[in-house]
Amino acid sequence: MTKRPNRSALWLDLMHRLLDANGGKMNGKLLLAIVLVAVLVVVGFVAFRLILVDMILTLKDAG
Repeated sequence: MTKRPNRSALWLDLMHRLLDANGGKMNGKLLLAIVLVAVLVVVGFVAFRLILVDMILTLKDAG
């Protein structure tokens, strides 16, 4: 059985790679872009779930 990598370890590895690519400096624009993408992903996921629940409830009421 293969062991799955830890998500926090993957996130830290990504952050270290980004810092190394910028010479060790964290650019404010880069941090803002990362936060913005994370917020968009979360909002998209919540909207998808709400639409899915609404569709299921509509189908349940029609039947």
